[in-house]
Amino acid sequence: MKLAHVIPKSAPLKESLYVGLVQTNLDAGSAWRGLPRMEVVEQEKAWEEIRWAFRSFSAATPKPDLILLPELSVPQGRIGNLRRMASSLGSIVVAGVDYRLDWQQKHAFNEALVIIPGAWRDNSRRHHQSPITVGKTYPAPKEKKDLATLGWSFQGHPTLWLFRADDIGSFGVSICYDLMDLDRALLYQGRVHHLFVLAYNMDVESFRYHAESLSRTMFCNVVICNTGFYGGSVAVSPFYEPWRRTIYRHDGNNMLATQVVKLPVKSLDDAQAGIVDRANPADPCSKRLFKNLPPGWRDGKQKLAVATEVLKKP
Repeated sequence: MKLAHVIPKSAPLKESLYVGLVQTNLDAGSAWRGLPRMEVVEQEKAWEEIRWAFRSFSAATPKPDLILLPELSVPQGRIGNLRRMASSLGSIVVAGVDYRLDWQQKHAFNEALVIIPGAWRDNSRRHHQSPITVGKTYPAPKEKKDLATLGWSFQGHPTLWLFRADDIGSFGVSICYDLMDLDRALLYQGRVHHLFVLAYNMDVESFRYHAESLSRTMFCNVVICNTGFYGGSVAVSPFYEPWRRTIYRHDGNNMLATQVVKLPVKSLDDAQAGIVDRANPADPCSKRLFKNLPPGWRDGKQKLAVATEVLKKP
């Protein structure tokens, strides 16, 4: 596991994190036909949608600290433009990009970029920090089949990234089908405040249920940014009161949409640390803010070590 430090560790946690979600409306049937490379016309359409989304964020109050774009949504030739827009807005951008192709080996890589403006947090526009590449580990069965039909093989990334951005909390990034990887959830549990998922997923209801489950078992905010072609983007948090847990949900297909959502950070960190949380800290009789921690939260590593030792015995 690699650790990426985004800002100095001395920064105190913010009360809230503002996340901008972009649902670009890309039709896979039109975008990827002869090659696992987005058709030129679809590239232009996708980029116009992204530009429109960033213009809407520039006029938003408050502006997003971090912006999510779906799996495979950004054309490879527009990465430089995206970095400049992230710098102009002063936001971290986590974006799914079109397939990166190894033409010799006929390997296709499904990746996301985490773009951290060099001037993040100081409102200047100096330089750009190189994006960090987060790769998809496991292809969806249909994705693997479609690539094979085009004569290409999916190449997975084995690295799991953990980003420590201390004033907005720690976060992990998953690309679509990797959300179903239980080992990934176990490794992230207790280490992240937020799990961001970039998706091009048809089965939106299954992902929504899974996000709600992971929010409870990983005890963190889970945000799925799905393509607008299918819809179903969602943001959930393990609040005590049921009506608060779904922070955002966008249903409906073939819809380009943007939204800025507010996620808890400081209060969630206190709850993860086992500090008694209250909706109103000044009132000892007020309702608790978050659900109870999941079983084995504090001694999960010890249990894992014991289980491993048992398995080694003859």
